[in-house]
Amino acid sequence: MASLLFSSNVSLARRLEHAEAANAFALARSAKVVAESICGGCAIYGGAGSPFTHLLGGGMEGPVSAAEFDRLEEFYRKLGSPCLIDACPLADISFLDHIFRRGYKVIELNNLLARTISPCERFPSPPQGVEVKLVHGEDVKTWSRVVAQGFANEENPPSEMLNVMSSMTDASQNYLVTVDGTPAGGGAMGMQSGVGMFYGDATRTIERGRGVQTAVINARLQAAQQAGCDLAMVTVVPGTASHRNYERAGFELVYMRVNVIRELN
Repeated sequence: MASLLFSSNVSLARRLEHAEAANAFALARSAKVVAESICGGCAIYGGAGSPFTHLLGGGMEGPVSAAEFDRLEEFYRKLGSPCLIDACPLADISFLDHIFRRGYKVIELNNLLARTISPCERFPSPPQGVEVKLVHGEDVKTWSRVVAQGFANEENPPSEMLNVMSSMTDASQNYLVTVDGTPAGGGAMGMQSGVGMFYGDATRTIERGRGVQTAVINARLQAAQQAGCDLAMVTVVPGTASHRNYERAGFELVYMRVNVIRELN
């Protein structure tokens, strides 16, 4: 079957970026952090060095004026933060031109992967001993700690990381994975406009290589299918284990996002 996820498809890119911007606003409300609609996207400030602090979905609604880009930079300047942008290569050329002309520096490259979800598709069950469950209430604390442990690669993660994980839970579906009854990892999902957005994937170091991430990918695909989503998306660092696991689950590269930064005086 031929892929429908063409990297030249601006309409597809616009749909993915708009969905993620909408999800970013939901996460911002959950985390009680500042967010504003600028340059057609969602500009969030969650604190210096916070993963929340960036612009998502910018330049996807047509030309961006110099005045509007100034407003973006002023938003971060007033908050004492550099301006960080996750730029889609299919954004309007005017938006990208502002980035080029103002001397932004590339700090990271991320692959945006996506896959279609068929209404009648069946997804693999976890291997023996591995269980995935959607968590609520007190179990969310366990989810936050396990995911923070996975990201930090240590059993006692920094409190700041625990706070970040906890702050996103009200706006996400949060999935905890256990191996032989022991919390091993997890992942989260938001859904907007028929797109399931996967994020927060992490596995405790001691439990890696046991199918934890693959199990939580398939669980979210099934949940997104049941909710009526026809697309799923994720951003990953190229060449990582996560990149490989998502490709094995049928995700394809749509485009590479360029994460850029500019220090503001």
